[in-house]
Amino acid sequence: MKLVGFQLIDIEPGRTFGALDLKPDHLQQTGLVHGGVTATLADIVCGFAAYTLVYPEQHVVTADLQISYLRPGLGTRLEAEGKVLKSGEKICFCESEVWAINQQSRELIAKARAVMAVVSSQKKV
Repeated sequence: MKLVGFQLIDIEPGRTFGALDLKPDHLQQTGLVHGGVTATLADIVCGFAAYTLVYPEQHVVTADLQISYLRPGLGTRLEAEGKVLKSGEKICFCESEVWAINQQSRELIAKARAVMAVVSSQKKV
């Protein structure tokens, strides 16, 4: 998250929202947002949304991420929202959306579904 410059703006139980001001390193040579950046944001917001619902000694890791790119990302900023659809003891099912923002519009550029595995940080003896 820090490596790409993404910032979480709003965190609620089961939901997160954040933004990334685009820089040249986030773009392909054509000026469009790199698909890896879009997928990373989708994964981040799903992971943090799931993390808000686990116990303090637990963490989440991405077990599966499926992303659909709806249109090319073109703008000065990306926004992403992640939501938990169903939370369980061992997995959380999440979805996210990523939008490209420019001066005139906010366009949905990708939707993703993720399965987050719940893991414990306690060592077993």
